[in-house]
Amino acid sequence: MHKIDSFEYSVMTNKDISTTVRDLTDHLKEKGFGVLGTLDFTSLLKNKGIQFDKNYRLLEVCNPIAAKRALDTDIRVGLLLPCTIAVYEEDGKTRISLLKPSSLLSLIGNEELNKLGNDIEPRLKEAIDETR
Repeated sequence: MHKIDSFEYSVMTNKDISTTVRDLTDHLKEKGFGVLGTLDFTSLLKNKGIQFDKNYRLLEVCNPIAAKRALDTDIRVGLLLPCTIAVYEEDGKTRISLLKPSSLLSLIGNEELNKLGNDIEPRLKEAIDETR
């Protein structure tokens, strides 16, 4: 097991990238999360003159109530927001990968934030699983 396995939740799908991002956005909304933005790394790098052949998107995801709760608990948590979900091609399939909020929030060392991470993470995983 790689160290990343401890702070990443990841699944594969046979859907293409665009369909995956669309479906994931819908499922996240059903769980109370909005997509604040989507970074298309392939296009961003190409626009900078850098060749990057993989189709890679990064979704910035937020639940405003959870974000306020986190910021009220410790303002420094803003450095860890929003949650991120990567969607990219791998071995002819599409991978959906979540940087687990429970792992990130545990860095602060606050029990209330640990509870918050453990509260929102299952909903993010459900949205990912339903997208699969």
